[in-house]
Amino acid sequence: MKIIILILLLLVWVSSMFSQDVLDKGKLSGNFQLDAQYYQKDSIIGAQDVKEKILSNGYLYLNYTAGNFSMGMRYETYLNPILGIDPRYKGSGIAYRFGEFRSEMIDVTAGNFYEQFGSGLIFRAYEERLLGYDNAVDGLRVKFRPKNGIELTGLIGNQRSFWDNGLGIVRGGSGRMEVNTVFPELLPFQSTVEGSLISKYQPDQESFYNLPENVLAWSGKLSINTEDFMVEGEYAYKCNDPDAVNKFNFNPGKALMLTASYYPSGFGASINFHTIDNMDFRSDRDARGNNLNLNFIPPLTKQHIYRLATLYPSATQLNGEIGFQAELTYTIPKKTFIGGDYGTTIALNYSQINSMDKTPLDVDSSDNHIYTYKSSFFKFGDVLYFRDINLEITRKWTKDFKSIFTLINLVYNKDVMENEGSGKYGKVNATIAVAELTYLISKTNSIKCELQYIWAKQDSVIKVPDNTNGNWFMFLAEYTIAPSWYFTAFDEYNYGNHDTGRKIHYLNGSFAFIYEATRVQFGYGRQRGGLLCVGGVCRPVPASNGFFLSVSSTF
Repeated sequence: MKIIILILLLLVWVSSMFSQDVLDKGKLSGNFQLDAQYYQKDSIIGAQDVKEKILSNGYLYLNYTAGNFSMGMRYETYLNPILGIDPRYKGSGIAYRFGEFRSEMIDVTAGNFYEQFGSGLIFRAYEERLLGYDNAVDGLRVKFRPKNGIELTGLIGNQRSFWDNGLGIVRGGSGRMEVNTVFPELLPFQSTVEGSLISKYQPDQESFYNLPENVLAWSGKLSINTEDFMVEGEYAYKCNDPDAVNKFNFNPGKALMLTASYYPSGFGASINFHTIDNMDFRSDRDARGNNLNLNFIPPLTKQHIYRLATLYPSATQLNGEIGFQAELTYTIPKKTFIGGDYGTTIALNYSQINSMDKTPLDVDSSDNHIYTYKSSFFKFGDVLYFRDINLEITRKWTKDFKSIFTLINLVYNKDVMENEGSGKYGKVNATIAVAELTYLISKTNSIKCELQYIWAKQDSVIKVPDNTNGNWFMFLAEYTIAPSWYFTAFDEYNYGNHDTGRKIHYLNGSFAFIYEATRVQFGYGRQRGGLLCVGGVCRPVPASNGFFLSVSSTF
């Protein structure tokens, strides 16, 4: 309530500072989102009994702009949080508010804000509602542009931790220069240089370890672009930062990302490499899960969109991983035997992620705790974390009919991805085949069908029965009446589960209505449990059965 009164007083003060002419030109914008689920107990799929029956997450964002000034706020309500979202979000209130001044030379923000330095290797503050993730900074930020093509950023604040702020203080700065803008005649290609620093402070209240209170990280990034070629590299270094996730080891952190792409007409090739060593970085050394993260490591593997392909997603291992991804894309020309009348596109993608080669140096003999280790930054370790090879063929057969055929083979180290490396599950070898067919009935009506199969085998004995192992089949049908109506039904069937009592159908049906900037979706069905991942960041999703409603609007 105090925050609401403060914001209202601030609005009155701003109103008194501007002429009526400026206020008349002010603009109010925003968006609204509500996600709600009605839960039914379903012991067959492991869906728990929810006492409240209905759980919901809601958001209302308002932004008012007048001239160079703007202010905004976001009201959030979790009554109670939808299953899978951290229960510490329970409650309602204003979770995000800010005031901002912008001009050609300088931007000043007070309150909450999101920001990213470089690719995010040392700092990224952002929101991802699907994950229940929000690490916004509450403090001050200044952006200064002394010359066209140069931008300097400085910030200080605390990070959001559910309905409070974390104890750690975050300080940082970044400088970015577009070389060709500043020196137009210097280079025959486009180039951007960026350097960043971030520091966190947290008092040492530990009686056993002697922990650093100030931890510094820095990074440098270089990008080069031509008409059909791009190369980019970024290196980051973090001073020793013992925390709960790295099991309080005193090694520094290092990360390197390299990307190169070549894309002439009709053809594309790219290769990505990264090596990550001890790069879990948080403003609170005791935080775990998706809480108070300071940085973000972009994912190296292909982000699949088909439901069965998401059964085994790759989660970035911040304590150490090394890997690469390569992709080739070729469009067969139209009016050829293979390309057909409308052309055919073939995409081949391969990615592999391994452990990092490490040798313990300083080990406590009483409990085998590793304080420091030696790592080989460019050497692949012996443990395979994830491997994915996939082929996708997209073809438009006629003006009304289009198909996408996808074949995926992957190896998924379940111990690493789901059990912090402890031996329990072993690896899963899965082959996935997908056929997506879309037929345009008329200018406004179309139907899409998906057939998905997954053949999966685990290389160890399944000791604990679960609802994901073995082979799956899925069929989806979606009917669209453009631009407003969508009707969808699908069935996921775990027909190859090793436990005959768990060969379960997951039936689901829904419809969506879209009008201008408003979307409403309502449905009913079962949802299988598993991991939900966005950009290599994951959260567990429990199985559920019931109705679901989603409403979103922008104004």
